[in-house]
Amino acid sequence: SPIIKISILSIILGIVVMNISMSIGFGIQKNINEKFSNNVGDLIITNYGNNLFETGEPIDLNTLNLSNFQIPNIKGLSKVSYNPVIFPKGNSFEFLVFKGYEDMISNDPPKLEINDLSVSKYFAKRNNVKVGDDLTLLFFTKKNKSIPKIRKFNIKFIYDTGIKEFDSKIVFGNFNQSMQINNWSNNHAGGIEVRLSSYSNLELIYESVPSNYKITFNRDRFGEIYNWISLFDSNVYLIVFLMIIVGGINMITALLITILEKRKFIGVLKALGASNSSVRKIFLINGAYLIIRGLVIGNLISFMLLFLQHQFNIIELDPTVYYVNSVPVDLNFINIILLNISVIVTSFLMLIIPSLVVSKLNPTTTMKSS
Repeated sequence: SPIIKISILSIILGIVVMNISMSIGFGIQKNINEKFSNNVGDLIITNYGNNLFETGEPIDLNTLNLSNFQIPNIKGLSKVSYNPVIFPKGNSFEFLVFKGYEDMISNDPPKLEINDLSVSKYFAKRNNVKVGDDLTLLFFTKKNKSIPKIRKFNIKFIYDTGIKEFDSKIVFGNFNQSMQINNWSNNHAGGIEVRLSSYSNLELIYESVPSNYKITFNRDRFGEIYNWISLFDSNVYLIVFLMIIVGGINMITALLITILEKRKFIGVLKALGASNSSVRKIFLINGAYLIIRGLVIGNLISFMLLFLQHQFNIIELDPTVYYVNSVPVDLNFINIILLNISVIVTSFLMLIIPSLVVSKLNPTTTMKSS
């Protein structure tokens, strides 16, 4: 009957919406987290006198127990320094932050030589510069805020994170340049940025850092952005909850109409000695079949749409708003399987309510009325 087809369609649309919402919501979170992790680590160890983009007060690497940092969930360890700089352009100037960095784990040579620079695509487009161009920066340090140190660089790379708050400020350079600017020795650094594969065994890191240094996670360093992406969790859970409720109500309606249409059939079964529970099982099994049928079709449709987006980036986004260039997709099959199980269990439990009508039907009355 049409009501059965409508119920199956509601299950299909529900699971498509839930799978897409969950994959996109978690995909955006994962994508932004990876961008921050690759460019500024997941946490930074620095001096209490420093702020987000200025590390004028160095830390002494000899005071850290770096052997404790050799744990499996640490995938990157870098010495860094953030220096405020001025980029003169014509009759005006622009405030930037020079980030000098050096990988402490890999033995590969640095990608940037001491006079090389990596600027963002946003900066390059705004200032009409390209790879191979020269760039002059004026450095100011805490020890000498009145007379700048002038350095000339050559642009070697152009990067693009899509995060305007980051791309509009940061230029990357060699850590040795930072050491010269700040007059630091080899055991000094503005901070150590740590990239993590997981947040386990962090107590080893805390034990390795003296109390006069602070450990700051990205969620605290970039609170506004992380608070924004955390909203995706509540939105995804709200959509999942509403879709399950709507699909469950449609299934209740379909089963109730089916029971009322099959009153004579129910009366015959009861007259032949069938119990209420056995008759209810017939309709519950039929309802479960409709739910699974809708889930199978809905999953196939959603997987096809998500796969196309994942491979070809069909739907694009404004990176100045969403921090990504296209809709990211996180195909986490464990989450999808758990979602399907929750839909099956919730919908099946909701089907128990209309199935109770079976026990209220009198076989004599139903057979006469039919």
